[in-house]
Amino acid sequence: MAMAKYDLTPRIAPNLDRHLVFPLLEFTQERELYPNDQILKAKIELLNNTNMVDYAMDIHKVSVPHGLCSSSN
Repeated sequence: MAMAKYDLTPRIAPNLDRHLVFPLLEFTQERELYPNDQILKAKIELLNNTNMVDYAMDIHKVSVPHGLCSSSN
């Protein structure tokens, strides 16, 4: 995470279309520049105003533990 101080993603992301930010977040996630839960939250926040519902559901399944997603009977 020492490389995070050199990451320009937080500076350029506000100027990009939200669909262009996803590859940047994927890259930072692969390089483990930030904690995984922080990147997942950023992805979900970006998806809030898009029609990418399936992708949002996939990210939500990864970010929420399996036991909390299942319905209780």
